[in-house]
Amino acid sequence: MKRILAVTFFNHFVSGGLALIIPLLLLERNVDLAEIGVIMSILPLGFLAVRLFLAALADQLGWARFYLLLNWPGTFLSTLIYFIANSTPAFLLGKVVEAVKVSSYWAVNRTAIFSLSPEQKEREATRNIAVLWLSTALGSAAAGIGITFMGFPFTLGVLIFAAAIMGIPAALLWRTRGKSAKPEIDKTFALLNPKGRSRLFWLTSFVLVFNSLAFYPLTALLLPAFMAQQLGYGYITIGIAFMLSNLVSSAVAFGTLKMPFGVERVVLQSFVALFAAVLLINSGSYFLALFLALALANGLGIGFFESMVAKATEDRQTVSVDIGLLHVPMRLAEFVSVLSAGFAAESFGYLPVFAASGIFFTVFSVLSFAILKA
Repeated sequence: MKRILAVTFFNHFVSGGLALIIPLLLLERNVDLAEIGVIMSILPLGFLAVRLFLAALADQLGWARFYLLLNWPGTFLSTLIYFIANSTPAFLLGKVVEAVKVSSYWAVNRTAIFSLSPEQKEREATRNIAVLWLSTALGSAAAGIGITFMGFPFTLGVLIFAAAIMGIPAALLWRTRGKSAKPEIDKTFALLNPKGRSRLFWLTSFVLVFNSLAFYPLTALLLPAFMAQQLGYGYITIGIAFMLSNLVSSAVAFGTLKMPFGVERVVLQSFVALFAAVLLINSGSYFLALFLALALANGLGIGFFESMVAKATEDRQTVSVDIGLLHVPMRLAEFVSVLSAGFAAESFGYLPVFAASGIFFTVFSVLSFAILKA
């Protein structure tokens, strides 16, 4: 598990930095919010297209190879493309390669965790997310500080170096025993057939959508733009804000690993998310407190998320594909939400999209509780 966590750390240190740098770099170049939304939407769309195919291959080949052969090179190459990008098509290409990087990680990550820790898979999956948020926090802070004092090229260079280092734990995972059969194309596509999954499986898939709608458009596009354009925050302030947000989510996820999924927890996280999301638009000097309140709700909710995924794929032989299929509606929702969020914010202002975030998270909290208690 330590090697998995090491890959997660470096992977999302880079991802955390890129998530902050790319929209801010495009804003710096006077690209409008709607066009930035189009660029950012390529990632979940590419993720959707690539992940399932990779998952089907992983269920035949084993999960360990994917970290070294796809995730590590994809992390390095996508960051390098952003480093030299000077046009919208170049940034789009970077997002396509980043989609391969992200897809190869998530196609096998939970499979690896479930394989290495079958007796505590829900807890270990949640722990992995906590490490993910911690590394994302450090990546966000490094990005904010780096672009403030050293500029965008230097900061992207630091992320390229971190991507190179990730090859060490990725290579060590190669030695992990697993499947090694030669993949068969017919079998690969047969594994992608969605038939045969239970009602619980598809209900879980539906509920995951609401968690994604609650947070993905905010973190991927709207909040960096809101802080830069509406609040006048500098790059270092935005980076520190995202760092603190991810640290809060990580700390809450770690701290609640043994907390039961009771009604009190559902009420608390739903109220906090609704309260913070609605008040964000006129928060002024209280913005950071409300931003961190959303992070707290996110940290409380991740245990529900990972436990539902574990429950829906219990005793399945094609875990990688099953987890991929679970996330198909969620990725479609991410694509549509990011694609439309920029247009919505420009047309109607930030209030409706912020308020929708709190509502979506409340729906997720209630429905996930019902599934876990069923």
